[in-house]
Amino acid sequence: MAIKHITRQDTPTTQEHEPTTNDSFDVIIVGARVAGCATAALLAQQGARVLLLERSTFPAPTVSCPIFYGNSMAVLERIGVLADIEAIGAPQIRYYGVRTEQFDMVARLPASHGRDYAYSIRREVMDAAILARIRSYPNITVREGFNVTGLLWAHGRVVGVRGRPHGRSEQACYARAVIGADGKRSFVGRAVGAQIYAAHPNPSCIYYAYYRNFAPLHEPSAVVYASLKETGRGVLVFDADADLTVVSVGIPVAEFETARKDPEGIMQQVWQSFPEVAERGRNAERVTPIMGQGPVDSFYRQSYGPGWALVGDAGHYIDPITGQGINYALRGAELLAEAWARWNAPGARLNWCSAMAHYQAQRDGETRPHYDLYELGSSIEQVQDLGINIGELLLRAISRRPSLATRYAGMANGATPVREFLHPLNLARILVEDALLYELPARAAQLAPVRGGPMPAPAGA
Repeated sequence: MAIKHITRQDTPTTQEHEPTTNDSFDVIIVGARVAGCATAALLAQQGARVLLLERSTFPAPTVSCPIFYGNSMAVLERIGVLADIEAIGAPQIRYYGVRTEQFDMVARLPASHGRDYAYSIRREVMDAAILARIRSYPNITVREGFNVTGLLWAHGRVVGVRGRPHGRSEQACYARAVIGADGKRSFVGRAVGAQIYAAHPNPSCIYYAYYRNFAPLHEPSAVVYASLKETGRGVLVFDADADLTVVSVGIPVAEFETARKDPEGIMQQVWQSFPEVAERGRNAERVTPIMGQGPVDSFYRQSYGPGWALVGDAGHYIDPITGQGINYALRGAELLAEAWARWNAPGARLNWCSAMAHYQAQRDGETRPHYDLYELGSSIEQVQDLGINIGELLLRAISRRPSLATRYAGMANGATPVREFLHPLNLARILVEDALLYELPARAAQLAPVRGGPMPAPAGA
């Protein structure tokens, strides 16, 4: 069989290779973090022989300070790793939301898939726990320290990969399909020439670190402190595992070049500019290096082709401020596994690309509401330029009604459909109800005569 090799230097060569029993699988997955492990488990549950390749050796950090909710835990339970995650002992976060200088929209999380809490766990801890459990699947082969250097092609289709295990000589591995779960800068995606078909810039960049002795609120919480005065600046404070607290600061993209010269200084400056955060962190001690990320667009990338597919950030990346990275990685793995089942069913007439086209369309449909929040924010800014501060009016209205604050928080864990809550008619209803319940009575009280005092003179008197 003539195999065409595409290397990391994108230098095509052609050689003859005969696959052997030991290096042939049903599917090769490149990347063994959340998306890759979940995809491997879900395909293995269908009987697929899976080769899971990871360039790092775990435990290994990555740029991510995640939070995940009941919808993600449902998938983790399905692949058999939730008990391992819960054994880490991270606090159950039930108090979630946004605080600004004027408004408090922090509320209890509504239940999602039967769980009304979230977890925030360091990635090196969480990823290692998941991979340790995935290794127990009898039909999953895990190879850490394996650097994929090229894809193998035959008759216009990807049929395997080449790579170096722990820096040794190259090996060739073959499969019916190759799946890239290798992050937003996916090598698999670049090697197949997958094009980005939708993108928008994210308004901020981030730095974060984990701290000890960061004073908690009255119960485990995940709070976003946002500024209405300084657009693009904010602080995320999440209670994490091992009695740590993760503090992540967001700064405008325009300030990134200055911030990268002194990330510790900018972190201290931003989070100490929020009085409550400054007080909570008065005795805090940073215990991890500061990690961060510069400007990266949110995007959708073509996620399938002959013999290949992409999952997780490799196919769709979204602004981390949304807190949807883990959820989308796990849900994407579910959708891809469902497409695999349709393609691989006995007697199925559905070809690979048709099955994966359905996967991509369903993924895009489910993830688009959070992606479109950028456009909603832009629209609100345009209205504000006309002198109508609709954003502030909405925040005030939500903060005044605990039931609305809970529904607002539910957009994070899927309990509240994003499109439903942010539909223009629903937003208009919120503003009208707020006016009737609060604004008009307040105005009427201001205009009412003081008891026992003179009546106001008639108009024109």
